Formats: sequence, structure tokens, C-alpha cells
Amino acid sequence: MNAIAANDLKRHGISAVELLLANGPVHIIKRNQPVCVVLAEDEYEKLTRAAQANISVHSHTVMEWFALPASGVSTKEDIDQRLKTERDSWDSA
Repeated sequence: MNAIAANDLKRHGISAVELLLANGPVHIIKRNQPVCVVLAEDEYEKLTRAAQANISVHSHTVMEWFALPASGVSTKEDIDQRLKTERDSWDSA
């Protein structure tokens, strides 16, 4: 873990964090517990964009999910064959 103690941060200032950021996010430790994480701006932007993309995905309730049209059709035999193939691969692993 890339970390700095809160007391060291007070003594050395932001330059200490900037040096550590070259190795990834910096955890600030206070009383032997991580209390926050400092991210580089580009990492923060990536996380923000990913979070916004996840929010825009519509989730369905169970009842809505069951009402969705079928996306494919398989016979019982097709499903049985796929399951058998998958189970057979477990034995060889």
C-alpha cells in the first residue's frame, strides 16, 4: 500500500504526496488507520466517468426482467448438451 502518515504529511506537505502519487493512490494514515486516499487527477476522472456510465445503465426489477422478450431460443436438448459439455470439462480440470 502506498501510504503516508498524517504527521509526515503535516511536516513535509503536499510535495510528499506528489512523490508518492507516482506509484499510485496514496493512503493517508492517522492513528494506524487509513482515513482517506489521494488520487491523481486522471485516476479521479476515470473513476468519475465509470461511475456516471454505471448510473446511466437501467436496472430492472425482477418482474420487469421476466417481462423482457426472450433474447434467444434453445431447446431442452441444446441446454442439456451445453451443460454436459461444461460438466465434462470440470472432470478434466
